[in-house]
Amino acid sequence: MKAIVIGAGMAGLSAAFHLRAAGIATTVLEARGRIGGRVWTDRAFAGIPVEFGAELIHGTGPEVSTWHWVEKLGLTAWHWNKQDDSMIRTEEGEWMTMGAARAQSQDLDQTRTWTLDAPPPCTDESLEQYLRRIDFSPAQMRYVQRTFANAEGESMRALNAKAHLQFLADDDDAGASSDYRILDGYDSVLEALAQGADIRLQCPVRVLRWHDGLQAETDDGRVFQGDVAVVTLPLSLLQRGQPRFDPPLPPEKRAALDGLSMGPALKLLYLFEYPLLDPAIGAIYARGNPPMWWSPSLGRGDGPTVWTAFATGDYARELAQMGEQAALQHGLDRLRAESGQARLQWCAARWVNWSADAYAQGGYSACLPGHYHAREQLARATPPLYWAGEASAPHRLAATVHGAAFTGIRAAEEIIASQQECP
Repeated sequence: MKAIVIGAGMAGLSAAFHLRAAGIATTVLEARGRIGGRVWTDRAFAGIPVEFGAELIHGTGPEVSTWHWVEKLGLTAWHWNKQDDSMIRTEEGEWMTMGAARAQSQDLDQTRTWTLDAPPPCTDESLEQYLRRIDFSPAQMRYVQRTFANAEGESMRALNAKAHLQFLADDDDAGASSDYRILDGYDSVLEALAQGADIRLQCPVRVLRWHDGLQAETDDGRVFQGDVAVVTLPLSLLQRGQPRFDPPLPPEKRAALDGLSMGPALKLLYLFEYPLLDPAIGAIYARGNPPMWWSPSLGRGDGPTVWTAFATGDYARELAQMGEQAALQHGLDRLRAESGQARLQWCAARWVNWSADAYAQGGYSACLPGHYHAREQLARATPPLYWAGEASAPHRLAATVHGAAFTGIRAAEEIIASQQECP
């Protein structure tokens, strides 16, 4: 058997790793000139690994396969507990640690713990509709939008309420103490997965023929033959017909794609010559746009400091409309206001606009109201095509690197099982 994996992000590399371990010849076709997809570690911007894409390990449970590689490779992970090392600008304008703010405000605390004494949402409700129905206050709605909705990649009107609550259901304290950053860089994990693999870079697939054999034709006319393919491309590309499937995908697969959206995501990155805040503070929950700031420098000692602003949904749309230079200046002005340093100036700055990235065209997937089963439908195999990528992850793993890895492993196991079933 010969497998073709389309995309060398975390899902594709995980699929290829497990297929190769099972003795299945595998070729990975990647459109970019690098591996990683929406995981992109840069080492030139600041002299330390800085994540231009996915940044954190979310959780420590058994499904978070990233920890296997962290331990195997001896990598160092810094714990972001979000309580004592994060500052928040409250809706009342006060500036305090997240822990102190939660102790003071029951409204804020409820939006962090998600202990709701309320009926469950309907499958067709948006998160915005549901929270209004259960009488969340305007202040609580704004807290949810600038924290959890921003983290999930879209505005509340575009998030499926039932899927959102399942995403939080198994997470102790709604993830308030379970995020980690790999100080050695996320690319360390990717390189380990890719070692020894047959990976063809700068090979965007134009047509995928999957009837009477399987052929992947790239933009330069090369044709790769296989028996099965694992499709791991970002949701936006698939929705735009990239690649073209011949024959077209079945209606149920198109319906699954239509039930998900790929919101915009944007990062503003700044290098400063000195720390801005107490060295123990590594994040800011801001009241304006950008709504979320963190420092990849925390845990690395003194010296030049990097701060990253992260915006999705309507926040990202507003910043993108400004253009790069205006958005960077706007971000600096907001950081000056939050930190109380009116003369603050950067040594270097850049933005990473994932919506403008040709091979991502967005941040990560969101389940739309009324389409609760879309992820499950997208994940369903249509042999010889098998499906992976974070959009096909279960709700509880959505929009995470380990969720993408989970889908790659799942697709590989489906192929391995199908081979074992053959006489």
